[in-house]
Amino acid sequence: MRLGLNLRLSQSLKLTPLLQQSIKLLHASQSELNDLIEEYMADNVFLSTKDKALLLPKKNSKPIHSEDNSYYDIFNNELKNQSLKEYLVENIAIFNFSAEDQLAISYLIDSIDENGYLIDSLEEIRNSIPLEKKQNIQQLEKLLKIIQNSTHPGIGARNLSECLFIQLELIENQDQICSLAKVLVRNYLNILANKNYAALKKSLRCSDKNLEKIIALIKNLNPKPGLIFQKDNRTSYLAPDVFVKKENGKWVTSLNEENNIKLSLIENAQLLIKSSSNQELKEKFQEAKWLVKNLNERSISILRVARAIMQNQINFLEHGESSINSLTLKKIAFDLEMHESTISRISTSKFIATPHGMYEMKFFFNSSVGNESPDVSSRSLLSKINALISDENPKKPYSDSVICKILKDDGIDIARRTVAKYRIKLKILPSNQRKV
Repeated sequence: MRLGLNLRLSQSLKLTPLLQQSIKLLHASQSELNDLIEEYMADNVFLSTKDKALLLPKKNSKPIHSEDNSYYDIFNNELKNQSLKEYLVENIAIFNFSAEDQLAISYLIDSIDENGYLIDSLEEIRNSIPLEKKQNIQQLEKLLKIIQNSTHPGIGARNLSECLFIQLELIENQDQICSLAKVLVRNYLNILANKNYAALKKSLRCSDKNLEKIIALIKNLNPKPGLIFQKDNRTSYLAPDVFVKKENGKWVTSLNEENNIKLSLIENAQLLIKSSSNQELKEKFQEAKWLVKNLNERSISILRVARAIMQNQINFLEHGESSINSLTLKKIAFDLEMHESTISRISTSKFIATPHGMYEMKFFFNSSVGNESPDVSSRSLLSKINALISDENPKKPYSDSVICKILKDDGIDIARRTVAKYRIKLKILPSNQRKV
């Protein structure tokens, strides 16, 4: 009987609307959370916030890494509900152009596609302009530069290389990593696309560590800047929920306070509810109290989980993806005395900004290689094998047996067949077919 009673109580608890909403709140991404809160605030008179700008999702935000472990946005304008063309026209309107330049600008804007790229050549655009108002190529180039420099970074670029270069030019800290990144996007994008890291290191004359930082920086740029003006795509460009930085020799994990929405109850809420006999109003008051409480608990939970993850991934923080440790939901749940399902909800659609780029929390939960080397993650092993083959002498490529021996010398004891399996997964040919 007691068992049946407990079961009914458990089922009843699971079906509690407030509990269901609490789970929904915990699972929500930042943009989903913003939408939920906007709905609550529109429907609940007891909710208040001093900073309503926090309710607007920073959909243009994408963290950038620099040598000093700082993170910042390339561009920090509030996006309006407008099309790309409307945005361009509005931003260019502030300039005092001649009638000829205005016409040329309109032709340039018409030639920018939804991705933000100029799809027609300047010569083709010039030929389209009426003869009496035709501009020379040099003037069109000048006007295009104005578009590129006065709008969202990357818009108006003629190709991917120029798009990424424009964004890199706007980074405040023009350090060595940024300079080398500009050289890469200008000259070696095809090599990067083919993942020929050995050739990249040679061309850029940089170390493995710096190449990793360069690639992380480029990965965080926006290859299609025009798409942020399409509603369905804006949410792809997210600010992190959590930052990880090295301070005084220690790794520090902290919340992104810009994402940390703070709600409170309106003044005199208690007095208002005491003097009212309206049951619906009382329910709204309880809902508001619940939301304020659970928003705070959500932030605390995200930070706790993020800190636990990063404490288990010090090797990753120090050396990058090739050193990621095997980590399970079960371990974090045990350490934090939380349920695995709760850890799963928290780690989904929540992002951590690290020195190596921005990652979804659940990225750090990955399977181990197995009984052969249980402390090594499959993702780490893939990265190590790929790096070894990228650095090999093309005239004397490593066989699976040689790779197996190198890994064993590095403390990773796995079978040759395992190396072959992961090589195939990486879509890399056997050594006899890689030889040049």
